[in-house]
Amino acid sequence: MRRWSCLVLVGLLLGGGCAKKVVEGTATDPAPAAGEDRIIEHQVVTGETLALIADNYYGDPAQAVRVARDNDLPDPDLVQPGSVLRLHFGENEWEQARRRAAALEAYNRGVRLMGQERLAEAEQQFRLALDTAGDLVAARYNLALVLVERGRVEEALPLFEELVRQRPRAKDIRFAQGHALFLATRFDEAVVAFDATLAVDSAHRRAAFARARALEEAGRTAAAVTAWRAYLEMDADSSWAAQARRRLQALEDAE
Repeated sequence: MRRWSCLVLVGLLLGGGCAKKVVEGTATDPAPAAGEDRIIEHQVVTGETLALIADNYYGDPAQAVRVARDNDLPDPDLVQPGSVLRLHFGENEWEQARRRAAALEAYNRGVRLMGQERLAEAEQQFRLALDTAGDLVAARYNLALVLVERGRVEEALPLFEELVRQRPRAKDIRFAQGHALFLATRFDEAVVAFDATLAVDSAHRRAAFARARALEEAGRTAAAVTAWRAYLEMDADSSWAAQARRRLQALEDAE
């Protein structure tokens, strides 16, 4: 099970920015209930959504509709922390569900270690989770974040590529990929990742700021000037806006 919290990624891109990681909850042992039912019970924690739960157990966020239906929830976007969801699986889904439930145990340990900044141990647990259920998106994402935090960006990039194939419209994944590409000084590719983030969420200020920085570092001055102006239309008052104005002024003065 997963909750959302903040992990600071230290580097050239956004000092003090944060990326998301998903963390733990509880589930019953994956054993069939009475009769032929195949059910896992899952206790919701603060910050979880049905889409996150569905992604963890079914490998598909769209199964949130099914979870809501099976639990008589009127709104799949609203789920109460502490409530217990009964997740139903067909016979052909059961073995995968068992693997995922086992993988989530290692995953949850990894998240706790990550929160304690015990990154080497967290990496081991996320790898163990992936060994058990190789399609567990949350484990792959957090492993990539750990590798970036440990300065092993080149190892993280193939993980982000796989994540993008699995979840092409996940804005947090695309933004984190852009951040890693920026750290790898692959600035033009970082711009593409930030463009993809903004295509999903046009109001994503961190992506707009990062895109302007990447264009600037890539030497694409005219495009960077346009990007900084666009950013300032989104954000006129924050400390980031003050930095954006300084960078824009420096570029304009150099022209």
